[in-house]
Amino acid sequence: MDKEKPKKKRVFSPSRTVWRTQMDKGIYTPHRVSRITCYVNQLLSDKVTEFLNKLGVIIYIEGGRTIREIVKPRPLGLPGDIIRLQSSPVNVFRFTIPRENALSVMECLIDAAELYIPGRGTIFSQDLMEFSKEPPSINLEVLNSSKKDIHDATLLDKLSYVICVLSVPGSGEHLAKIALDLGICVPLLTSGSGNDIRDQLGLIRITISAEKEIVHLITPEQDSYSIIKLLVEQGRLDRPGRGFIYQTPVTTGLIDTRMKLGTQKYAASIEQIIAAIDQIKSGTNWRKRLDADSNENKGGKSFLPQDNCEIAIISDEDRIVALREACMKVGATGATTSRVMPQVSEGSEEITSTMIRSAISVPADITDSVVDTLLETSTIRNENIDRIHVLDSPAAYVHSL
Repeated sequence: MDKEKPKKKRVFSPSRTVWRTQMDKGIYTPHRVSRITCYVNQLLSDKVTEFLNKLGVIIYIEGGRTIREIVKPRPLGLPGDIIRLQSSPVNVFRFTIPRENALSVMECLIDAAELYIPGRGTIFSQDLMEFSKEPPSINLEVLNSSKKDIHDATLLDKLSYVICVLSVPGSGEHLAKIALDLGICVPLLTSGSGNDIRDQLGLIRITISAEKEIVHLITPEQDSYSIIKLLVEQGRLDRPGRGFIYQTPVTTGLIDTRMKLGTQKYAASIEQIIAAIDQIKSGTNWRKRLDADSNENKGGKSFLPQDNCEIAIISDEDRIVALREACMKVGATGATTSRVMPQVSEGSEEITSTMIRSAISVPADITDSVVDTLLETSTIRNENIDRIHVLDSPAAYVHSL
């Protein structure tokens, strides 16, 4: 007699709950889309922009910088190396497309910007719910004619996107150095403003800057929990007003592995070796360095709140304040806003020259209420300006008063 196979435990998903709730109400239809994030050196930005404009998608561009270590030999033949951090300006491209086209679009972008060469950039996709007047669409003729399939880069799965929002000036480079020392990825740093725990601290708030440094990391999924705990400790995020950190899942991606710059001593660089092993192993599991299981057992109950959601709002500068304040009234905290520049293809409906993107980490038990409030306050039913993205956030940490 055959034994019954044990049923897989279904992972709770706040965004899936939002989708069911809104479909039952029948007022707003959430679109199941893929959000693609691509950041490349500013010298390569024109190639990315040109392809995406032909594809007919709405792009939101944000400025940032990547951090790498530059290694130089000591002068006069002295032993050892001199290591310092070096920043490079990049443009961050975000856009949503139908899920069934995500892989093909990523492959075309990898070809267009030659992202298969270490040091050129990072690209990844995330599946999420989008509320907008119309679902995203693309020019399939352009997509099909752009397919070349000439590179040998392997897209990786089982990745996580870790976002660290920091209130202390200079702490971004400190956490970036930790990520480089661990060999996680090339860190991305952007800037924004926030109204998180600072607004709850009364007179102490004057010592906490509203300006934020935001560190973006793509990590192997199996190490993400331990990496977050390490970053909380090293960044002292367990103290009031220091910032917060959360994680969102990545569907697939290609990570820039060129973390060090300098004279190459061997026929292949360590970055090329890592990329080759990733391709052979079809993933990053072989890189596991941190023992998450043992840390979790030692600590007993996790200090990271689970089953959160990231809700990202894109709107014009005049409306974003009303949308964000509506979220705060129903209990949302930790909003971080950044300025983005929208771009559309020629002949498309014009969008305002600058817009604001506000990302909010929301506990699962109020996610439905926050989304309801946003939909009531937004202009989604009448205009193609406001966009709301809802994405699971399996782990998050913010100091509670």
